[in-house]
Amino acid sequence: MNEFIEITEKARKAYDEGNFSGASKLYLQALSQSPSNKDTAHIWAELTWTFYRMGNYRQTVEAAESTLEFDPTYGAREDLYRIMGYSHMMLHDLDEAEKYLVRSLEIDNASEKQKLIHYELAKLHFRKQDYAATLEALARVEEILKDKNPDYWLSALFIKGFSYYYTKKLDEAREVFRHLVDIARDDVVKANGHYGLAYIAFDKKDYLAVINLCEQITREHPTFHDKEALGFLMAASFYHLGRHDVFEQYYHQMVKNFPESPYREQLDKLKATIEKGTKKESDTEADGQAD
Repeated sequence: MNEFIEITEKARKAYDEGNFSGASKLYLQALSQSPSNKDTAHIWAELTWTFYRMGNYRQTVEAAESTLEFDPTYGAREDLYRIMGYSHMMLHDLDEAEKYLVRSLEIDNASEKQKLIHYELAKLHFRKQDYAATLEALARVEEILKDKNPDYWLSALFIKGFSYYYTKKLDEAREVFRHLVDIARDDVVKANGHYGLAYIAFDKKDYLAVINLCEQITREHPTFHDKEALGFLMAASFYHLGRHDVFEQYYHQMVKNFPESPYREQLDKLKATIEKGTKKESDTEADGQAD
């Protein structure tokens, strides 16, 4: 057995055992022993997956590029483009991610692993606030997610619900979020559904429902991921219900806990309205006393 094959087999064994750092070192060692460009390309391809499993996304992209440099006709280019797209997503380079994911689908859009790209594209479009494209991508993969990827399906419903919400299709959004609550297997997922319903209730000016939903979310998921939004929804709802005393409590909590909050400007405006009203009442009383 020549040295190249021996090192490569050791690298693959380390990879299979989950020792990705060890595998990467062995693969890099194998590169210096590679007998041909095609063999070099195969090693770079295996390094692509190794770096990805290590969470080294920039190195993943570079390894994939090296694969194609040594073998432009590499037989599994759709896999390379797919993993390059996923890596660019992790690097928050959404335009590059979309480019490579689409390129992967151009080679193969029929296999199940490739169809799942539409789920990643949906998340990408959602992050770019292209909600029509998000819904279109989800429609392409909905059946596979329902049947074979239930966890992905729950996440897809959350994205779908908010895509409808942001495009002002509140009835469709409410139906999706209610379905998410109905099929949830744990309170964390239920909280996500109730979160969407709270936004819809706020848009419909059903402020009591907003408060009840926000309180339910905190009971279901005490470490909920967006307490800042819950605080704003609660504060604004109490304001609109005329409970300015409770609004003031939430306002001060928000200022303390989230000093750079994007909701600060809206909360400040509500507070200023209260103070303006209080001043008018005080002026009226003073005028009455003067008379």
